[in-house]
Formats: sequence, structure tokens, C-alpha cells
Amino acid sequence: LINKIKSLNPSEIAGIVGDLADLEMIYSFKSFFEKSIGSSNLECRQDRIYINPLDRINYIFNSTINGIEESDLILLVGTNPRLEATILNARIRKAFKKNKLKIYSIGDPGDLTYPYYNIGSNTSIIRDIISGSHEISEKIKKSKKPLIIIGESALNDRVGEYVFETLKNFLHNNNFIKNEWNALNILTQQASRVGALDLGVHSIKQGQNFSFFDKLENNEFKLIYLLGADNIKFNKGEKFVVYQGSHGDKGAEMADVILPGAAYTEKNGLFVNLEGRMQNAYKASYPPGDAREDWIIFKDLANIMNKPLNFKNIKELRYLINKEVKEKTFKEKNNIKKIEFIEKNLS
Repeated sequence: LINKIKSLNPSEIAGIVGDLADLEMIYSFKSFFEKSIGSSNLECRQDRIYINPLDRINYIFNSTINGIEESDLILLVGTNPRLEATILNARIRKAFKKNKLKIYSIGDPGDLTYPYYNIGSNTSIIRDIISGSHEISEKIKKSKKPLIIIGESALNDRVGEYVFETLKNFLHNNNFIKNEWNALNILTQQASRVGALDLGVHSIKQGQNFSFFDKLENNEFKLIYLLGADNIKFNKGEKFVVYQGSHGDKGAEMADVILPGAAYTEKNGLFVNLEGRMQNAYKASYPPGDAREDWIIFKDLANIMNKPLNFKNIKELRYLINKEVKEKTFKEKNNIKKIEFIEKNLS
């Protein structure tokens, strides 16, 4: 593996993070790529959805799950919360029974355990809402605490940019993105997604949201490092594939080298939930056989390459993770304050 890495140009090496990766895995993976390999070709989106990582509010559930009960109108966009987030769906049901709030949906998710109005499935509805020609447009504007929940199916590929950016601009223009109430919400389904974006594990640049996947399809990458990534679809061809993980699924089936990592149940780990809050996960058992915690594997690989990482133990690693996530959270709050200050002085 080390010889293969050294034989390639760093620009020809890419890494993909899976859906169940903890922050320790993600941070050490990024550090190994940047410091030891010299590559920045990293991605956390196996589903290839549109994401705008410039502001943290663009990929978390800003209104919070508790905030659902304060809402007086909910618009679901391309999501089925009953299947995608059962606790969140139960909270919506509770809010309906308590407040009799109106719930609308773009797309037909089926039985959600509470009544809702299906206003259609075409993206042209979003255009009508923005222009004010749809009846729900005025209802959103007149509500005190509207809540828009955008599901990942609405963000698929390049049409997702139109859906997200248009709805965000609509909320911003109507003063619904502020510290005391932010109506913009993304319903993330992957346990690793928010944390990976917080740590900058993506290839997104201005106007180039899908450049990584274009390079993958055009065979510009010669080595693909899959970190617990079992759902990414690509033509292997002559690519050298490394799989590091525990599931032994599709990623392991196509791999040339397999490094056994501990499952999330076999180690303590940090995760960032869909609200953007850091949480601890505790191990229920120990990794079997030769499996080890992933950050240890990356530390050892880096040492073999004589390009060590900037941490020596789990304590140092978690300090660096906490520092980076806290900085991201601070910038998010500060950006909203700047927006509110500008709007106040313009009015």
C-alpha cells in the first residue's frame, strides 16, 4: 500500500468517508491525506447531493427538534421524516396535536401519522412560492415561526442547488434566518455527514460542487481510499482500491487492500448530530482479531511514510477535533449576527 501511494502523484489519490464514521476517523483520515500523502481529494457525499458548506447553517437542522413545537407552519421538501427521522416525525405529530399547525409537503411521502397538504411534486412549485404566485407563499410570510425541512432527495445532483439556494434566499429575504429563529433545516440521514462537513472533508469549491465525482467518472483518480464507504458507485476499471472499515460490503468486495477497522459499536467516538451538537458514543464491545481503531491505523501508516500526524494519542486528537468544531460553531453564530446587523442598518 505504501509503495503504491508513493508511486502516484498526490492528485491521483482520492478518499471517501462512509456514513457511520466518527470524528476521530474523519479527522485522522483528513490529516493522513493532507500531511502524509499531500492530497486534498476528499469527499463525504456518497449520495452526490448538493451541499453549500460555506456556512454551517446550510447543512444542519437550525430550528432544532425542540423548536418544532414552537412552529406555526411546516413545509416538507422532498422528505419522508417518518422513514428518515422517526423521532423528528413524532415531534411533528406532537406539535400538530398540540397546536393544530398546518403542514405542507412538496412531494408525496405517504402516511406520516398526521395530516398534511400535498401541494405537488414539481420543482416549479418552488419558483411559484418565491414569486408569490402560490397560495402558500403568503402563508409562510405571515407566519411567525415557519419551518422548512429539506430532505436529501430534493438535493440530488445539480437540481439540488436550485432547490436549496432558492429556498434559502426566500427565507433570508423575509427575515426568517436569524439567531432567535432560523427556519432553514436540512434533514441529514448519515451519522457522519455534519461532522465531516465541519472538519472540511469535502471537495466543494465555488461553482464546482460535483468536480470530485466528475474526476471519479473520468478516471482521473488512480487510487481510491474508502473509509467505511460501502455505498459509493463508480467503475473500478484499473483503479487501486483500499477499503478500511468493518462491514465488508460493496467497498470491501472491490478492494485490492483491506484494512480492518473497528465498528462504531467497538470503540468510543464523537459524532455531530443533525442539530450541529457534538455527542459521545460509547463502545459496547471490543474489536475482534486484527481490527483496530481507525485513527491508530492512520497514525501508523503516517509513521511508516516518515510523515507523522500532528497528534500522538486520543487525548491530543480529540483536543484538535473540539477546537475545529467549536471554531466552526462560533463562525456560524457570528455570521448570522453580521447578517442581522446589516439588515437592521439597511432598514
